[in-house]
Amino acid sequence: MTVSITCYGGVNEIGGNKVLVVDGDARVLLDFGAGFSEGGDFFNSGILPRKVNGAGDYFEFGLLPEIVGLYSEEALKNTEVRYEPPRVDALLLSHYHTDHTGRVDLVDPKIPVYCGETTALIDSAYAASGASPLKGHELRTFRTGDKFRVGHIEVRPVHVDHSIPGAYGFIVDTSEGTVVYTGDFRFHGPMGSMTEEFVELASAAQPTVLLSEGTRVADDADGTELKESDVALQTQKLLSRNGHLVFSSFRGNDLDRVSSFFDACEKAGRRLVVSMKVAALLDRLSDDKRLGVPRLGRDVSVYIRRKGKGAYDDGDYRKWERKFLDNGVTASDIRAKQNEFLLHLDQWTLPELIDIHPDRGGAYIHATTEAFNEEGERDEQVIRNWVEHYGFSYHQIHASGHAPMKRVAELVNGVGARKVVPIHTERADLFPSMTDTKVHQPVKGRPIAIG
Repeated sequence: MTVSITCYGGVNEIGGNKVLVVDGDARVLLDFGAGFSEGGDFFNSGILPRKVNGAGDYFEFGLLPEIVGLYSEEALKNTEVRYEPPRVDALLLSHYHTDHTGRVDLVDPKIPVYCGETTALIDSAYAASGASPLKGHELRTFRTGDKFRVGHIEVRPVHVDHSIPGAYGFIVDTSEGTVVYTGDFRFHGPMGSMTEEFVELASAAQPTVLLSEGTRVADDADGTELKESDVALQTQKLLSRNGHLVFSSFRGNDLDRVSSFFDACEKAGRRLVVSMKVAALLDRLSDDKRLGVPRLGRDVSVYIRRKGKGAYDDGDYRKWERKFLDNGVTASDIRAKQNEFLLHLDQWTLPELIDIHPDRGGAYIHATTEAFNEEGERDEQVIRNWVEHYGFSYHQIHASGHAPMKRVAELVNGVGARKVVPIHTERADLFPSMTDTKVHQPVKGRPIAIG
């Protein structure tokens, strides 16, 4: 078997993509993420893998593949796996979500990481707060239209629309045929035309194998596609009819969602207030005018949490946070003018409501995917308890970052590969009902021949 692909993650699970492409002596890894339910039988919010043990706690339960020449010396120092110089030539990142990048910190920094320019910008914003999974790695950036070679493998990154900017799929040309990797995609987002372009270019490559995500492939799939413009409109209506505080939780790096909420606030006469981490991201991404993100100060305010001594003094905050203090909004500011704001609070910052002490009658917007496992259901119930405690109404307003089943089928049939490998899905078994193309069900760690 000269050319093969091996799925070490994303098999019968959502997220956790880890795909190794081997062509002779060339070895390329597509993403290296953490699965959403990965390790759920052994770890939870109270029992966490020990950082001091590097990759060891993950190896213990088969949560990471023991690939020789992949991990750093630091990651292996407390394990029985011996460190060897890199045998993987490159790691390609489709986008910055944790389920695609979450285990990169364990990879040998001698292995170059290829990523989109926007992914590198996002990482630089998170690096300032010490939360970068790519720290210490050499980043080689690309945009659509670029080509690069890893040994004799040629890679063409092509943009797709997703719920984070800078998302890509890959067209990988090997000595025995072309492999297409979708990453995560949707057609119904503001930049759905990018996914359509990806399908066209992938089809023109006449691929042998298509690795397609299928997050929303399900028996009860209804094909609903709430668009970001719908999110903005529904939010605007809610803001306009509610005379109290409205707050929301959403993924902070979903810049489409930030823009939708800003548009809704502007039309409803309110002010969008985001966390410091979101502010740091907006501040960094404003360097790329093509992204058109809302501007801090002029368009969006920053919520300043009490820290340290609780006096809002510079000394209570880290260096990267201090730049936001002068123009920030505090709990007392929100409490005084509750009907003037839409406030972003993550689950771990919900206790800020204690300081704000909002009037009853406000509204909460759950602007993330509904829970799909028991852990998610427990987390969502905690949020509902807070919402009920303060007498707020609960509203689910969300546009998914993933295509529904019918659109996944359109992509699969539009690309026209000779073989389809479903990943990033819990229902790979439904793919044969979507296409006449041969569907190869992956098995974790088992190579699949290209030919």
